[in-house]
Amino acid sequence: MTAEQILKVSDEEILKIAKQLRIAYQLKRTIRYGMSRDVSIHGESVAEHVFALLYLAQYFLPLEDPEQKLDKAKVYEVLLFHDFGEIANGDIPYHIKTATDEAREVEDAKATFKSLPEPVDVIGRQRWEEYEDNKTPEARFVYALDKIEPAFELLDPVSEKSLKKSHFTYEQHMGKKKEATKGFPVMWKFMEVIGADMNKRKIFWELE
Repeated sequence: MTAEQILKVSDEEILKIAKQLRIAYQLKRTIRYGMSRDVSIHGESVAEHVFALLYLAQYFLPLEDPEQKLDKAKVYEVLLFHDFGEIANGDIPYHIKTATDEAREVEDAKATFKSLPEPVDVIGRQRWEEYEDNKTPEARFVYALDKIEPAFELLDPVSEKSLKKSHFTYEQHMGKKKEATKGFPVMWKFMEVIGADMNKRKIFWELE
């Protein structure tokens, strides 16, 4: 379907497509070397999140950029490197991240890229800085995709339980997504439909 067609389909059809896209998410739970892990408890590495972004870009990039004005190689490089600041001290959910946490992540990113060999030290930092600045069309696309990807990760009976455990409200879930997806109508529609479905099923934490 084209972007125009997707924007006209029903919410039920959007949810159907979202669940079809989630089929590839099974690779996140497929452990190598004959090992296994407890999939009854939700857990996701940053690398698994990046995989999901690279995968979802295959679907959303042609829809949001039908004239192919974006530099596709740059998009995938920004996707790959944008979270390298989390290598040293991990990921902190944005609704509890402090200014101190953000400053430390910046310094961690600089140290991480400095420790890498050529040429990934240079290209990695360039693409990370591009994402942080959020000024290029490619960076804005990646930022929007990064914000809606959790909606797909959490569209799962086990994963969605994390929302209440982490005290994540519907408003917090939707807040940055709405701002990030301005100018990206297809991602906006998926964000709204999936979010509304999750809210209807009362899987978010609610303030008492």
